[in-house]
Amino acid sequence: GQQIQAGDQILGIASTGVHSNGYSLVRRVLNAAKADETTVYGPDNRPLLEDLLAPTRLYPSLVQSLQNQAVTIHGMAHITGGGLPENLPRCFPSSVGASINSEGWHRPELFNWLQSHGAIPERDMWHTFNLGIGFCIVVPEDQKQIALDICSQTGYQAWVIGEIFAKPDASSPTLIGVPT
Repeated sequence: GQQIQAGDQILGIASTGVHSNGYSLVRRVLNAAKADETTVYGPDNRPLLEDLLAPTRLYPSLVQSLQNQAVTIHGMAHITGGGLPENLPRCFPSSVGASINSEGWHRPELFNWLQSHGAIPERDMWHTFNLGIGFCIVVPEDQKQIALDICSQTGYQAWVIGEIFAKPDASSPTLIGVPT
C-alpha cells in the first residue's frame, strides 16, 4: 500500500454475503426475528439461511488476472469483520485517506433484512459487516476501467466506490463518507 497516492481509485469487489463476519450479531437477529429454515426475504423471496451460509468468495484468481494484464495495483484490502472503516485504511500510508461513495455499489438486500429485523444502527452495520464489498483494490485512475473490465470478464462484480485523497495533516480523517 505504500504506492497509494491522491487520485487513486478504490474498486469494491462484490462479496457473496456476510463472509463469516458478524455471525454473533446475525444469530441474535435470527433469534429476534424468529427466523428458521423456511424464512425467506426480499422482493424475490430468497431463502434467508441459504444466503447467510453462502461460501466466502476468495479473490486470488482476480488479483492474478489483474497482474497478468499489467494492471498496477497500489493496494488491496480484504473486507472482513470491522467492515470498510476498519479494514480499508490498513492498506494506506499515513499521508492519505479515502472518500467512500456509499451509493457507489448495490447493497444486497440481505444486509437490509438484517438491519431492519435486528434494529441495527447504520454505524454498527458499517463496522460489523462488509455490506456487499468483500475486497477492495486500489488502482491508478487511468487504469480503473481496464481493471473493472477484467473484473467483469473473470466473473467478479465490481464498482468504483471511492477515491484516495492527500491528508493535510495527521489528525485529518482517514475515511470520509462512512458513519464513524
